[in-house]
Amino acid sequence: MSEKLPPLVKTKNVENNMVLELKTQLSSKPWWNRPLWGDKSLLEKLICKFSKPEVSEEAIHLHNQELFNAQRFSDLAKAINRDKFDSQEFLLFVKIKYLLTSNLDGYERLSESAQLLEAALKTKDSLMVLYQTELRYQTYKQQQFSKFVEELLSQELDTEKFRERVKVKLTELLGQIKTEEDKIALQAYVKELNYLSKHELGLKLFLLLKRYYAVDYSILSKIAAIINSLGQKDVQDLKRLVSLVLVNYEVFKKLRKIIGLSEEQNTPETYARLIQYIELSHKYQLTFLKFQELESVLWQWCKHYQAILAIRQQYPPSQYKQPKDFSQEIPGLKIYLKYKNWLSDRKA
Repeated sequence: MSEKLPPLVKTKNVENNMVLELKTQLSSKPWWNRPLWGDKSLLEKLICKFSKPEVSEEAIHLHNQELFNAQRFSDLAKAINRDKFDSQEFLLFVKIKYLLTSNLDGYERLSESAQLLEAALKTKDSLMVLYQTELRYQTYKQQQFSKFVEELLSQELDTEKFRERVKVKLTELLGQIKTEEDKIALQAYVKELNYLSKHELGLKLFLLLKRYYAVDYSILSKIAAIINSLGQKDVQDLKRLVSLVLVNYEVFKKLRKIIGLSEEQNTPETYARLIQYIELSHKYQLTFLKFQELESVLWQWCKHYQAILAIRQQYPPSQYKQPKDFSQEIPGLKIYLKYKNWLSDRKA
């Protein structure tokens, strides 16, 4: 009797026979129907590829509508975009404006002080006329009118009511004043008040100056002269501005109460930040308004951009037969990427 094979040898023979049979079957099939790898042939893979489902008509319609809207806001953004937006000095102003309004990084509680100082510099000539008129004309009627104005200012009336009350009081006093010179002086005083009331914070500033009567109004002209002497490098370099303030610190310190700074804020660096902001604001305020308009358009564009991405991700090319529009570059993407960092981090 023949000797029985061990179980392991039997198993190997069976496996060898199965492999041989499989090779025979494969060799009998055309090359395009043989497996390349795995268990799928090239034919099966091609069938699988071309049998992908199509993207629904509803999704295509929605995608193309979002593309249209993205194109519309892209055109608006291009129309608003300006070369000035790339300026390092302008971008510095954008950053400072954001920090100031957000009370961040050294600009805490400086927003109103900046507005008051800016208003003071704009209305310094009018404020000086009012101050000099009060000093020059000390008649009873003139002093009476000056006190009346101060009481009105403390009531914080709206501009129209303030002007109307002043007008009524002026008419009343003009009938009581005898000399023509005093009448002309009083009318000139009211004219400057009306001019001052046209400026935001102008009347509030005048009230503060009257309360702190020891303040020399001429310091406003001195500070304006310092700011006008600044060069472009001075404005961009905060350290240079601090040095400039230190040289004129006695002048700047007199502003503290007028523009509402605390003792803690009464430092050369604070005044340097304020004059830097004011000078940049004077130069770029209109440009900044346009930049805000661009920002608003880009945020609206983003909504359509995200909708397009969501639809494309829902119907990936690996699983669906995408129409050509799905591979089209989204209009406005380049201009968005240009300002993406600023939109996401305005402190940068």
